[in-house]
Amino acid sequence: MELLPEEKERFAQKKLEIAQMEMSLKFHAFNIMQGGFKKEDATSITEEIKKHVEKDRKSSSTRLLGFLALINSYVPGSHLPKLFCEEFMDRTEEPTDEENHSLETIMKPFMDLIVISSEGDQKANYIRLAHPMIAQACLKMLIEHNVTRFDIAQDFLNSMVKVKESYYEHICKSMLVTRLERLLKKETFSKLILDIKDESENSIEQCIFLLKLASGLFSTDPFYPQTLARLFYIEVNEDHKYEEARKWAEKAIDRKPENSHIRDTLGQVHKNHLVNETKKPFSDISVRLAIAQSAIKAFKEEEEAAEHEAEHNTKFNNRGLFGFLQVCKTIHPKIPLEHIGQEYSEFISGLKGDVETKYDFFEWYLAFSRQSFEKEDPEYISKDIEECYTHFLKIYKQADKTTLYSGELLRMLKSDISVLKQHESKIKNPQFDSETQTVLYILYNIICSDSGEQFEKIKEFQTRLQKLWLREIQNRSPEFYLLIILLFWAEDVQPAIANPPNLEKCLKQMRHSYENKYQKYLNSRYLEPLFFFGKRKGLQRLIHTSKLQQTDLERLTEGDGREEIKDLQRIDGWVRNHKVFAIRGEKQIQVIPHDRASVCTQGQVSFYLGFNIRGPVAFNIRYKNTSGDYYMKAANERRKKTK
Repeated sequence: MELLPEEKERFAQKKLEIAQMEMSLKFHAFNIMQGGFKKEDATSITEEIKKHVEKDRKSSSTRLLGFLALINSYVPGSHLPKLFCEEFMDRTEEPTDEENHSLETIMKPFMDLIVISSEGDQKANYIRLAHPMIAQACLKMLIEHNVTRFDIAQDFLNSMVKVKESYYEHICKSMLVTRLERLLKKETFSKLILDIKDESENSIEQCIFLLKLASGLFSTDPFYPQTLARLFYIEVNEDHKYEEARKWAEKAIDRKPENSHIRDTLGQVHKNHLVNETKKPFSDISVRLAIAQSAIKAFKEEEEAAEHEAEHNTKFNNRGLFGFLQVCKTIHPKIPLEHIGQEYSEFISGLKGDVETKYDFFEWYLAFSRQSFEKEDPEYISKDIEECYTHFLKIYKQADKTTLYSGELLRMLKSDISVLKQHESKIKNPQFDSETQTVLYILYNIICSDSGEQFEKIKEFQTRLQKLWLREIQNRSPEFYLLIILLFWAEDVQPAIANPPNLEKCLKQMRHSYENKYQKYLNSRYLEPLFFFGKRKGLQRLIHTSKLQQTDLERLTEGDGREEIKDLQRIDGWVRNHKVFAIRGEKQIQVIPHDRASVCTQGQVSFYLGFNIRGPVAFNIRYKNTSGDYYMKAANERRKKTK
């Protein structure tokens, strides 16, 4: 919907070339584009066809114009097979004595707006309107003549789709199901459904009618009944809405039971029903209990499906775990357990273990990763899981958890160091033959040392880790290997430890451990850098990401190789065969480049070293030779154009 400067110039030159042609005024799409995509230009074109529409709104030509206007408005680039349109004309046109019944003849009033095209060596066999803005102007004109979006969509499904369902699968799903992605979240429904919803008083009934019709036509597609379920529980106001929503959600599951996202809708139906029930002043506790049990069952079945999907390297769907915690937050009693019925009390008590397990999942999940490099997880996720867990702590009169996990420890730092220090009692006296307790204890000391606190010296921690390392236990956590790398990376602290851990072996085992424990949950997410390698000595050499200025983080991740970050130490390295290696003494250790586009050619480099839960990462790569600088600049230019 916008021309680049060089395109504008070429369009202007072409305008001069065709200006003398008699048909130049009929080049509507060209004129709209060359004129700057003005709505009034598209609207003025429809003035010429208004008389025909006013004369016969129900003619096959007007109906076909409506179909094209609808699909080209909501699915730009779509088209209809000319053969299907001719078959539609044959079914709907009254017989006449005229010999020529071609589509071009019947559609003659609108032919200036239509493009007939072909693919490859085939004959002209596809038709569409010349431009999406023309389609939108035609649709607006039809609506002004009381031919609504609902009328056109219903007619299209009954007259065109019902005959050739398989061909129209993509078009119909795009119009009726696909939700637009906005900056912060998806729209609740497709643009067409939202527009119909705002079109008339009985709009919800019309949306339901269309989706039921499409669900019948595409009888194996789960997304139409899924959308119907969402429409019922979100938009309908009648008392029966949750029962109807449940039926359609279960129908969607029947069509694709292995899909966790389809299963999520049933859980959302029950969860929203539960929230609505708890708002009632005199809600029956047994009713609430039954709804909660149904919701928890649905979310657990979704979680099982998500686990199975993740085995096939698909994006892990965490909505089942999160939905479970939201239900638990909603159902928790506002009074002590001893003051409520036994059945309800036993139900709440039975949730405690699962609440803690799922809470711990989100602690490391949110500490180690986020949605993408550009996109943080919504704040409500952290808020809801914290509220749910706090409620359960109060129920059981616990001051806090008796155990702590590394993900929880790292995520606490995002709020305040004082919050972290409240948990010191659970960490300060570890059993040093326990790997988990040792990891937490050392991690806690690193974080607090970074904040200026004075704790045990780094060599003592190295000794403890070295003893654990020599035990060569199987199935160690990535966090253990992360600490080995953090504490043994700096060469100036190595001599005090005899036979220090082999970092190349450690990295190999760390990546294997990550693959076993976290990869299926995090493989589609951006791994957060947890620490950076700094200039100071001892534990203070390790700088937690939260202690860097936001501007420094942006320069690290988005700037070019010329950036200088005051507190961080540049590491020397090499690029060979598009792989990055850090130089440590006589050894070269492979690290992952944060921005693969910055690895452009062979040569000597320097970079800042960060550490995520998978291993060391090279940030802000700088080449040390002229050719490398040239390729680096080219890579930066490509990156800017991509953004």
